[in-house]
Amino acid sequence: MDSNKNILSDLKGDKYTSKNPIAIKLLNNFFNTISSLLKLIDPNDINSMTECGCGKGQVTQFITDNIKLKSVNSFDISEEDLLICKNNNIKEYVNFYAKSIYDIDINEKADLIVCCEVLEHLDFPDKALKKMSELNAKYYLFSVPNEPLWCILNFLRGKYIRHWGNTPGHLNHWSTKRFIQTVGKYYDVIEVRKPLPWTMLLAQLKK
Repeated sequence: MDSNKNILSDLKGDKYTSKNPIAIKLLNNFFNTISSLLKLIDPNDINSMTECGCGKGQVTQFITDNIKLKSVNSFDISEEDLLICKNNNIKEYVNFYAKSIYDIDINEKADLIVCCEVLEHLDFPDKALKKMSELNAKYYLFSVPNEPLWCILNFLRGKYIRHWGNTPGHLNHWSTKRFIQTVGKYYDVIEVRKPLPWTMLLAQLKK
């Protein structure tokens, strides 16, 4: 996974750059799962992508390293994270910019919509899921922490003890079953994967 190594070396100070061998293995499993789900899609069906909540750009970088795309929009509300994205961006067809997921519109329309490690942070995740569905994409890729496993693992490693292992900023907590039900309000879930400790779904709009 050479692209994983590039991400780990280029970006500092977050969960993607842990030097703990177990954390690195879990992260590799996360990216391997993205790769396996993308392989379920006919590459001829996907020419464009929008990532909703791109953070420091690790997922954008990984996907664009692994599939050919003609255009990519990746947005986030954090100007600091976007500066890192832009500094590390070597693909001229990737457009990083500031926007709220609640404000997405026709400008974010794409064949593939990606929203990884975002929904757990939102005050209104259902509103975000509905807004993304209005983009009428061919495919959607979502991931969230798999609860309560995420909190349990944090607690066992001595992190966020006062909050019973809950990562600061995580407002929503879904088991795999509950996340499938939540996404299922607007989408048909076509594949479910559980790379420890996440839930990852490949979905399409309800028919």
